[in-house]
Amino acid sequence: MTSSIARWFGPPHRPLFGWVHVPDGESCRGAVVLCPPLARECTNVHYTYRKLAEALAADGLLAVRFDYDGTGDSSGSDDEPGRVEAWLESIGHAMALARACGAPEVSVLGMRMGALLGSVAAARRRDVHALVLWDPCSSGRAFIKEQSALQRLRTDEPATSESTGTELPGFVFRADTVADLAALVVPAANAPAVEHLLVLTRDEQPPPVDLVGPLACPALERRPAVGQQTLLNVEPTFSEVPWETIHAITAWLGAVHHGPRRPVTVSAPDPACAEWMGSDGVWLREELLAIGPVGLFGVATTSKRVSSGPTVIFLNSGNDWHVGPNRLWVTLSRLWAAAGLRCVRFDASGLGDSPVRPDQPDHVIRAPQAFDDVLAATVALCPDDPKDVVLAGLCSGAYQALESALVLGPRGVLAVNPVLRFDPPEAAGGSIDPRRQICRPISPLIASYRSLPIPALRRRMRSLAWRLANLADPGRSPRNWLAQLVADGVDTYCICGEDEARPLTEGTQLAQLQASSDSCLRVEVVPGLDHALMAADQRALVSGRLTEHLLSRFGPAAAEPQVSATIAAQLSIG
Repeated sequence: MTSSIARWFGPPHRPLFGWVHVPDGESCRGAVVLCPPLARECTNVHYTYRKLAEALAADGLLAVRFDYDGTGDSSGSDDEPGRVEAWLESIGHAMALARACGAPEVSVLGMRMGALLGSVAAARRRDVHALVLWDPCSSGRAFIKEQSALQRLRTDEPATSESTGTELPGFVFRADTVADLAALVVPAANAPAVEHLLVLTRDEQPPPVDLVGPLACPALERRPAVGQQTLLNVEPTFSEVPWETIHAITAWLGAVHHGPRRPVTVSAPDPACAEWMGSDGVWLREELLAIGPVGLFGVATTSKRVSSGPTVIFLNSGNDWHVGPNRLWVTLSRLWAAAGLRCVRFDASGLGDSPVRPDQPDHVIRAPQAFDDVLAATVALCPDDPKDVVLAGLCSGAYQALESALVLGPRGVLAVNPVLRFDPPEAAGGSIDPRRQICRPISPLIASYRSLPIPALRRRMRSLAWRLANLADPGRSPRNWLAQLVADGVDTYCICGEDEARPLTEGTQLAQLQASSDSCLRVEVVPGLDHALMAADQRALVSGRLTEHLLSRFGPAAAEPQVSATIAAQLSIG
């Protein structure tokens, strides 16, 4: 059996996070370092990289997948200077980790911008055995141009400004980062920079001459990048693993690493914990967790500011892994930990980096097993009082937070854009899980109004459709379960766009319920709020209001004005 080991590595003052996938028998013929794409593309690719790493380990190759400095779970952020060089150094640290584990040869694989960064790193280092360029970007300039165009399709705001940098879907790159990416080229080599080179491109794209030429590799192979459209050119929720390409890459790398196997040793001083100084001068500590009997993967963030407040638990949103939508859970967990709260982000079973439960389908959103996962997390993290938690989520995570709150009775819920109308996955093979008290399958009535071709008519029919739906299924009306949360004393804060707020407001007498809730229920509607918070100003707005609400209710910052002022300045909510 192969094994997967989560760990910190790299500089102690600037720790990087990664996974080491170890082959059966704890020996390998070589190692492969997987360089991820940048920005939103990394979200689509995260699960595919996990499956590729597992396939490589099953074929006798040690695989290292990692987060660049300032991305994923690694320390730092994307608003710091020197990003491109930091990313290239991250590749070097990942290669050093692979060699420290005992790999006799190290190869590098990268997709999209990861391919360009991997090419530059390989040409600079000259100790890369083989290089795989998977659907590579032709240049950093082309990547920024493409992603900026996608951002303009989502918002009327300009994609570039002198004060905020260049905004991509879900992320913002500083002006110097954009300039460094535009100037990034593969240095020419007098001798072959790598021994073996595999290039996988889409049929409609030209060969990446600027990447391949300077490497001067005589053993060059070209193959089609099958499945990229359904992997990258879709929302992460609908992303599909390109198994044909994974099998082709695994076979190719297995062939070029054909030497004898050598023992693998994965060791380091306390690889499950890391400490560093955050941007506000507060020392942060993050610990890697295996939660509950299934061993769900999680990351606990604390600081030296000790709090008696509840533990904040972040839930998956859609197919995003535990870093959250556009890395928002990492940002908020470190911010709130600096204020004194313990925060834990974890993956539900079958999602992200967590194992799947026996007989559970893999990679399924809103699986009924999520109820068991949330319960296991609260018991494991707060064994003395499992109710001493605040559940936080967006989209499907917000739904699960509200749904689980009815069962567990936590101290609070932070729900961003909860989606309450959907067909549960278990309904396809039978009845709906009885623990679902909020979910309402999409009825023919709702489906019919959504299919109306005239926007004005849709708007007129929308309220009527929702009111009739509430009358047809009164047991699941938000009026009832919101009242139960109020009666149970669960501090509930929902912040939503108009569409996501509609199930909470249509025919529920929400105003009266909020007025009688003794301030423990708050539903805030933000017109025009993007569902996934892809715009930077909207992420800042939501982050600020979540922080303000959480700390006013549970945080030590309520008694420490200087802490509140620091956090307000960081989020621009002062």
